[in-house]
Amino acid sequence: MGTPQLSVLLVSWNTREQTRQCLESLAATADPDLDYEVVAVDNGSTDGSADLLADQARVRLIRNSHNTGFAAAVNQAYRRSTGQLVLLLNSDVRFHPGALSRMIGYLRERPDVAGVSPLYLNPDGTFQQHYVQQPSFAATIALVTALRRLPGFRQALHRFQMRGEDFSRPRQLASGSCMLLRRAVLGQQTIFDEAFPVYWNDAVLARQLAQAGHELWMIPDAVVTHTRGASCRLLGPAIRFRHLLGSMVEYLRLTQPRHRMVAFRAALLADHLVKRLLGRPVQLDLADLLAALRGDVGPLPDGDTRDWVVLFSRTRWSVPQHQTVLEQLESGQRLLFVDPPGRRPRWRSEMTPIGSTAWRAVAPTALPLGDWLPPVNWINRRVAAGVLRAWLDRQAGARLLRLDDERARPVLGRLGEDEVLPAGAPRPLERSGRG
Repeated sequence: MGTPQLSVLLVSWNTREQTRQCLESLAATADPDLDYEVVAVDNGSTDGSADLLADQARVRLIRNSHNTGFAAAVNQAYRRSTGQLVLLLNSDVRFHPGALSRMIGYLRERPDVAGVSPLYLNPDGTFQQHYVQQPSFAATIALVTALRRLPGFRQALHRFQMRGEDFSRPRQLASGSCMLLRRAVLGQQTIFDEAFPVYWNDAVLARQLAQAGHELWMIPDAVVTHTRGASCRLLGPAIRFRHLLGSMVEYLRLTQPRHRMVAFRAALLADHLVKRLLGRPVQLDLADLLAALRGDVGPLPDGDTRDWVVLFSRTRWSVPQHQTVLEQLESGQRLLFVDPPGRRPRWRSEMTPIGSTAWRAVAPTALPLGDWLPPVNWINRRVAAGVLRAWLDRQAGARLLRLDDERARPVLGRLGEDEVLPAGAPRPLERSGRG
């Protein structure tokens, strides 16, 4: 068997439906005479993603027993690939007709260009701003602190995010979610630096290629739909933010002098303490924040990554009364049922599994008579939200908040929820790959 012209590197982690759509669109956009291979790495998925990939004729599958991270999985696939062109492809990308051939044609016409990316659209057909520049120091601070509200930091962040830029013409920039590269400009064994397991690895790659004199371009006549949100969404907010921040610290070590690292850490700590003093939610507890500021991103989760439907109810859990709630859950969801606060103070919390699809949470009750006195109820609900968030931060999966009790509104925004569901039945959310 000869060497294929193109190697597609695909990483899978619990994005079965998106992976299927991605592969179908890839097959549809590829020219009939294009000889290509797909080298896929499944990072220990539990949703059947690996079996789906194993059934695809063009796919050479590597099964990992656990989640090794995006960068390491891409490098695994790269070492098994042989094509002279290498396509980095997220599983939440779907090609429009002719997109891949236009990207390949651009590299043929421009031998001075090292890589090319397409134009991104949202699932509703609108333009998706999925491009960034190498960040300035002010932009990194604005990205992760409330200083983004100040004019100078806000402008730096907008420049980094390329807001208001013209993407109707080819631009010298690229995105790692879908990037076609020449193998000749890459290393022999690795593409990404594995010190950046999930975030910032594509920024480091772009920086390395630029330093070597290689150009990366975006062309608007090659179009893809990008669901965005990624497998990263399944990490949960705290794990996701720790990876983002910890990798950012490593990126700053590569690009900034030592005194700016001190200033960056001081800004993050000050931001954290002010939010605590004002009673605002924080994305990490102090221990995890300090670890991230050392560049420690922590472990990646394995096992169950189903979405959490967090239900605040008017009544305490009972199997006969709430069986219909369990029946309404989708296959990609699990329930965290939260009992209302009691009338008497209670300082302990309990998390009890209910079969394989649900947990019952009994949160602390800080003050008595909260069901009669609205200010006391507000305090009790906020205390409960803090305890529940600390527990959820140790679990994988997105958080979908549903309030069946109007008195539970004080918890809004306190759980790091991805979405607030309507008061009716839980509804499924579409999942996506890294991005």
